[in-house]
Amino acid sequence: MRTIIRNGTVLAWQGERHEVLKRGEVVFEGNEITFVGEAYEGAVDQVVDATGRLVIPGLINGHLHVTDTPFTKGNLEDTASSANTAQAQNFVPLYKISPEVWHAADGDAQLVAAECAFAELARTGSTTVVELGYDYEVGGDGYIVLTERVADVAGKMGLRCYSGPRYRTKHYGYDGDGSVFYRDYDGRGWLRFEDCVDFCERFNGRYDDRLRPMLAPGQVDTCDADILEATRLAADRTGLPIQIHAGQSPNEYQRVLSTQGKTTVEYLRDTGLLGSDFIIGHGQCMTADGDMNSMSADEVAALRDSETSICHLPWVKARRGGAINSIQKYQDLGIHQCIGTDTYPFDLFNDMRFGAVVCKIVEASAEAALSEDVFRMATVGGAEALNRPDLGRLAVGCKADIVTVRIDTPKASPVYDPFKFLILTASGEDVDRVIVDGRTIVDGGEVLTLDVPDAVRRLNEASERVWARLDL
Repeated sequence: MRTIIRNGTVLAWQGERHEVLKRGEVVFEGNEITFVGEAYEGAVDQVVDATGRLVIPGLINGHLHVTDTPFTKGNLEDTASSANTAQAQNFVPLYKISPEVWHAADGDAQLVAAECAFAELARTGSTTVVELGYDYEVGGDGYIVLTERVADVAGKMGLRCYSGPRYRTKHYGYDGDGSVFYRDYDGRGWLRFEDCVDFCERFNGRYDDRLRPMLAPGQVDTCDADILEATRLAADRTGLPIQIHAGQSPNEYQRVLSTQGKTTVEYLRDTGLLGSDFIIGHGQCMTADGDMNSMSADEVAALRDSETSICHLPWVKARRGGAINSIQKYQDLGIHQCIGTDTYPFDLFNDMRFGAVVCKIVEASAEAALSEDVFRMATVGGAEALNRPDLGRLAVGCKADIVTVRIDTPKASPVYDPFKFLILTASGEDVDRVIVDGRTIVDGGEVLTLDVPDAVRRLNEASERVWARLDL
């Protein structure tokens, strides 16, 4: 079937940047875009009227967690910090509460959490999501099964999803005296690595190739060098991308420095992880003082020349009292960047706005983190991080992942600059239609692929069950 989207303002990819077409048209056949321009003359089978809409590429949410976020939402913030490095940026509740919730949340609870999270992601315009799957700490031998089931939820709902079960050689926790402990898995981390590779080989290409796996070593401070080196070898053999949590906290940086005798960037470089297929999730605390200006020239060159991507997560950082330092600096240095939500809300518009505004504050410049550049992070930047030139763009040959955003409202009107509207005014609630792989999964702001009220009811029931098990 050949479908045309007409009468909208189209952000069309013109080779180097998104260009505004005031009365643009987008044509797709099956799951592929076949025309982007201002006057399509061919026959079509279906017309989508985009009057009063912006037509944009589907957003790429580069880092998130769907199975536990609904149960920790609102319980890790608004707590006091101290000078203790374990407590900096509210990491005491992170290290203390999160592991407890992971153990308390049964499989059914995590599945309905995933359903609601994916519904929110679809509703707010994220068409490709990177879900850093189920962790070993959560449930032992069943974690691979749950990862598959969660990914299946994304597939059935029509999203494009990258996922992989996390693995690590150590786990961590909170001792109660302001310190974080690290304990060996006694070889079980290697079993989980092997499980992950097996999962990736079996999982790849499901749901018409919308589901793809990735290698996910859990956290840089919990992974020994040999498992990171093995990860690189597996990625080179399979062609799969890698994402790791790194640059999250001062405690993490100091842990890597004390155990490896290297900075975080040096450790990632020397284990071979850096590369165009490698994503650093967070990437804010990559130096001793948290200031990117303190990064050595060699470290900057290692990130830039390897084409490693930094996935910024501005809102989770901001609500814990931190500031991204800084999107503009990474851009000026030529380091690849994308953006994600991490936890709640799963609305990438929220993180685009916070990323832009906080960067302007940090840089004391209204010209930092320009709207068009931040929008690029959420589209082409994410596509580059995943080595997917067929995503993040409205261009011939790209996947038909398309979002329409209402601009016919008092909130939006008048729209002088679509990029500034999208970053500084819009929210996910303004999304009207979402098309993934040529299939409409959101229409009129309503998710078509899930009974959302029923899922919300089941999630609230699950939350009561989970929190009744906790002793905090």
